[in-house]
Amino acid sequence: MKIKKCLLMSVAPVAVAFPLTVLADTLPSNPFIETSGGGFVYVDTTENVVEPGLKAVTFTSTRDPEGDKLDFVDPYENVVTSFSGDFTRGELTNCLMASNDFYCDSAPGSGKRIKNYLTGMDAFDTRLRTSSDEYRDTNGDVVDTSKVDYFTFGKMSNFTGARITGFKIELRDKDGNLMDPTKPENAVLFNTAATRVGLGAGLTDGLFGDGGQEGEDEASTGFFVSGTKAPFTKTPVDPEEPTNTLEFGGLTLDGYTKHFGTGYLDNTMVPDGMFWDYSDVDEAALIAWNNLAGGGWTYGNLTEIRLAAFAEDLGVPVEELGYEPGKLVPAEILAAAKEKGLEVLPIEDLRNANLNYTMTIGQIDGNEFIVRISPDFAPIVASATTETQLKNAIYLDTLANVPYLNTVEGSADKYQAAIANLLADENANVARALDSIGFGHAPAFTSIGFETARDQVAAITRYVPWSSNNGNQKAASNDTGSWSSMDSDLYGFASPSLSRSEYDPLSNALGYDVDVYSITAGIEKRLTGTNSSVGLAVGYTDATAKTHQDLGEIDADGYSVAAFTRTRFGEGGLVQALVGYQDSSYESKRYTFEGDTAIGKTDGTQVFAALSVDYLKNIGAFKIGPTASIEYYDVSVDGFTENGTDIWNLKVGDQDSDILRASIGALGEYQFPTSNTRLLGSVKYTNVSGDDLNIQTGIVGQARSFAPYTVQGVDKDLVDFSIGLDHVIKSNDSSQVALYGGYNGKFGSDYDNQGIQIGINSTF
Repeated sequence: MKIKKCLLMSVAPVAVAFPLTVLADTLPSNPFIETSGGGFVYVDTTENVVEPGLKAVTFTSTRDPEGDKLDFVDPYENVVTSFSGDFTRGELTNCLMASNDFYCDSAPGSGKRIKNYLTGMDAFDTRLRTSSDEYRDTNGDVVDTSKVDYFTFGKMSNFTGARITGFKIELRDKDGNLMDPTKPENAVLFNTAATRVGLGAGLTDGLFGDGGQEGEDEASTGFFVSGTKAPFTKTPVDPEEPTNTLEFGGLTLDGYTKHFGTGYLDNTMVPDGMFWDYSDVDEAALIAWNNLAGGGWTYGNLTEIRLAAFAEDLGVPVEELGYEPGKLVPAEILAAAKEKGLEVLPIEDLRNANLNYTMTIGQIDGNEFIVRISPDFAPIVASATTETQLKNAIYLDTLANVPYLNTVEGSADKYQAAIANLLADENANVARALDSIGFGHAPAFTSIGFETARDQVAAITRYVPWSSNNGNQKAASNDTGSWSSMDSDLYGFASPSLSRSEYDPLSNALGYDVDVYSITAGIEKRLTGTNSSVGLAVGYTDATAKTHQDLGEIDADGYSVAAFTRTRFGEGGLVQALVGYQDSSYESKRYTFEGDTAIGKTDGTQVFAALSVDYLKNIGAFKIGPTASIEYYDVSVDGFTENGTDIWNLKVGDQDSDILRASIGALGEYQFPTSNTRLLGSVKYTNVSGDDLNIQTGIVGQARSFAPYTVQGVDKDLVDFSIGLDHVIKSNDSSQVALYGGYNGKFGSDYDNQGIQIGINSTF
């Protein structure tokens, strides 16, 4: 075998005594500049890919020109500038490929493809550089680069969250403008004449069509469809004319559409497969897949060779496998397979598509250009304007158009009809309808729990009863002698309150208002010979949360019990601590865009604790000092299932949230002269924090759920302001009765709370 070695060089332009040679740009070995938009180039280290994930190979081949087959040898000179006359990829000398140790004509499945991960709704751009350097052959002659083609080994993986119904690949200049096909010498354009080396996009062969890497041997076959490829529909192009755009639609292969519809599945939509490493091949073989709508684990196409090996591995006769393409795997075979340790993994190739195209490089202004991949989505998905709407639209589109994921018989047609009706409506109504499909105000359950428990804490700690000492009005919270001067060491209190909290809409949750009515009553006893007391309080709350768009409401009532203690210290110090428990019942109403009402009922609990420290200093008729507090709330809401609608009832998962509330500020009192009335006030900085809230929901009966409502964890900075009055209406050495009332407001960027509280205290 005689192989001509290459001495190709890239050098700066120089004056040479050669015939005039027309020069355009080529791609340097590392043409990558950056990516932007909805995606990135994945660097797959398992296939020995290194940063940046792609490379260019120019005028290089590894094929023996004198052999009948591919012999992988050192690179040699094989200068081809146009692929129009080439028939196979083994003839390619230039390509864009993954940045590993392989070449353009390395074996299929070697890891040559650039892995473009699409991660959002926006177009994905890869910015590349060109080079104006001359190339010289082994004789030192300048290579004519007036027309240089690069075949692209690409792969596209769908991580957008939604089905992709079509896409475009565009070539743009450094400023983002489409390349001008009328001036090919100054552009990068698709060579549509190079169709024989490949022009198109399709799923990998192992699933649809023979070959691929699902067991690369004589046993390999198309798992879902044998002998047939699964290409995306392609908008026709003129093979004689270069173009700046390649357009692709969905998939139309019957074996694909039967189970997966016409769209290109997102990573979250792909089914699980059962994989079996039956030989020494690089990849395990696919034996069965979990067809949710079809009853579970189902056989695909398996050859006799693979069946025999599978049966032998399980230790059963072939006939006991119960094999028939498209039929369920017998339960005993599933059990044997699991015992044997067969892997259950997502069938990733259903979200992977191979991209094949050829680019011709001209003389590029600025030596930069952009390859843009623009995905298309179903109209209902494209109409979403918020995160919540997008999530709901994707879910609805999936149930309507991905057959294997719809497990409620006959509902797909209903969802398709609903989508058609929505798209025929005005945009504003579409947005409202998409919001109504899911439970976008589900976080209101947790908010109700927090707000009602918080009101119970405030009723105990906000206003401390007065007492009397020799006829002088003194606050029990700031007078160490007030208890000792009284004949009774026991008093009771009752406090009703009203509050409203407004939660602004977030990107992933609807806005809502929470109205709370509560009443708390308790009894407190001084510990003999101390400046401390202990008490017990009970409470009742009634709360309602309503969405801002009138999409639903939640009603709740609850009962609480709390134990507390207070200790006076110094001349004006007070420490308060409490721990409590609240039990709540909820009833929700969610109004669908079709006019139905979905009703749900559930229960929940709140565990709460609080610690506060105040210290007031006498300044004439005023008392002023610092205050600090910390509160903890563990709010839990049980999951529930709605009823009342046909295809829109939701199953809502459990909710659990830990919330910490910390405050620091100043408080003050003013005793009106010759009056039994005291003015109270405070200003505080408050931070409310908590973990992200993940709420799992899904339509009843469907195997697939919505993507969880991941509501950003509470992290609110608030200004907390309060003002109130105490007035003693009866006081003597043995008893005292006081009334109090006040206003409290908490204000933040996306939240505010306002409330009023009144109460009565009496010694016994």
